Amino acid sequence: MAQEILTLGVGAASADSPGQGASSGISVSVDTSRNWITDNYVIGGKPGGGSGPSNALTVQQALASVGDEDVWVCGYVVGGDLTSASASFGAPFASKTNLLLGPRSGTSSKASCLSVQLPDGEVREALNLVDNPGLLGKKIFVKGDIVAAYYGIPGLKNTDEYERP
Repeated sequence: MAQEILTLGVGAASADSPGQGASSGISVSVDTSRNWITDNYVIGGKPGGGSGPSNALTVQQALASVGDEDVWVCGYVVGGDLTSASASFGAPFASKTNLLLGPRSGTSSKASCLSVQLPDGEVREALNLVDNPGLLGKKIFVKGDIVAAYYGIPGLKNTDEYERP
């Protein structure tokens, strides 16, 4: 089955980076086919710490950063209609109050995603999948507080800013 093609730049955090892991070696397994995506990952650290869209945390970094507040996270809109047990990864969508950010546009596992609260107002109007189904699979940047659980998985709450590249 066709999947995405990912060009992957991998780096390791420098010795003075916080959160440096003690493990050595890198293993990468990629299923490739048609859609080319380029991303860079730094292993062992949070470069920029999510202080702005230009240095936003990846979904993986956000999942490991529970408790961080007012941080920017970058990911792909992969679904919505969250409940504590499930999520919808395809249209039509019924809920305007939440969405799922995945590390890749083809992500279809809720456990690999970050749930995002869409509070009433401009953020909800711009990002909800009921009114904006074309956002599915698109990269976005959102700012908020990373919490341990929102609909059963780590999430971003108090979302107050966004950017769509």
